[in-house]
Amino acid sequence: MNEKKGVFVRNKGIFDSVFANYKFDDIYKEIAISLILIFLVNCSENTNETDIEPSWKLVEELDYANKIILNSYVTTDSMYYYLSTHRGFWEYEQGDLEPDLRYNYGNAITQTLEYKPVISDSISAYLSEDKTEIRLGLNRSQYDVILEIISVWDIDSTFSDNARFAMSYFRNPVGAFNDNNQFLTVVESGSGQSFCLINYSFDDSYSGIKINQLQNIYSFSPHFIYKNILSFSSNFFIALNTAPYMVYPSGETKEIEDIPWSCLEFFTYKNDLYGYTSNFEIYVTYDSGENWEFYAHISAWVSFFEVSGRLCCHRHDDIHEVDFVNEEVRELDNWGLEGNEITSINEFNGRVYISTLSGLFYRDIDEFFTYKDAEEKSSIELEKIK
Repeated sequence: MNEKKGVFVRNKGIFDSVFANYKFDDIYKEIAISLILIFLVNCSENTNETDIEPSWKLVEELDYANKIILNSYVTTDSMYYYLSTHRGFWEYEQGDLEPDLRYNYGNAITQTLEYKPVISDSISAYLSEDKTEIRLGLNRSQYDVILEIISVWDIDSTFSDNARFAMSYFRNPVGAFNDNNQFLTVVESGSGQSFCLINYSFDDSYSGIKINQLQNIYSFSPHFIYKNILSFSSNFFIALNTAPYMVYPSGETKEIEDIPWSCLEFFTYKNDLYGYTSNFEIYVTYDSGENWEFYAHISAWVSFFEVSGRLCCHRHDDIHEVDFVNEEVRELDNWGLEGNEITSINEFNGRVYISTLSGLFYRDIDEFFTYKDAEEKSSIELEKIK
């Protein structure tokens, strides 16, 4: 059979064999061959797509019982990265690529999904299931976990029978540590709410922790909604739905009047402190909280974090870079994170780790600032005050 000259020029082979017994006209024969070729190419492309790993990879060493990660923290010397899961306390040491289990919580700590445990360089704070006790434990104890337990009535015996440690919505912890061995938390009772300060030190006891002083330092009435506490330069900053407050290590408390709105959270960026309000406004202080000024407006409810000296934010399962210089927000690649509720984001050991309610994910820092779509800006808008 002579080769047909036309759109396709081919050698005799499999396609001639397949169609040898059919009485197609040449044109129909060529169309059939074209469709087969297209089908084979598409199958090859689909196979290649499934072989590509997602940008964000899951840490497989955390078993199913430890995939619910409530909070994580990198020590100030960058030597350790701590993870508090639903069942245990894990750590990475500098240079490690896999986490090690420090201790299981067992019956000593009943973790709920309602709040974040608070983690610092050497000590962590947990809330009892009935919300009447704060439990302090060392991060690197030589024992399983020996806790110092503080009830709301240890702090103030006049608190009502229904007094409880106040919890924010899930994204924020139940208190904060400063670098003066102090822990600030909030108690709510029938008569209102109180800021409560726990002073502690370290000793040679089984728990390794000594409680030195418990103080009810400031009380409110009527009720407010506690949202967030952050420590900065040894001072505490508390976001409430009424107004933000500042607490000194001495216990002295004052309202931050320069911020006219209720605060959603405080965050740090390039060693400065920022307040993010319910009106989506961002305020900044350059003197450790004494004076504040309006800085920018952002159009969405987000949580902020910093990677390699660049400001970012997240909400649910997406991540964004916040660029004050160019006044824009750009969405970052989150392939592999879709459907995973983010609880914390940290930079450690050349990687960015994202903890979620369904596992720990990581990506190399060099690849972190990969934009989801280079041609499109994020749906979040930013306007900086000139």
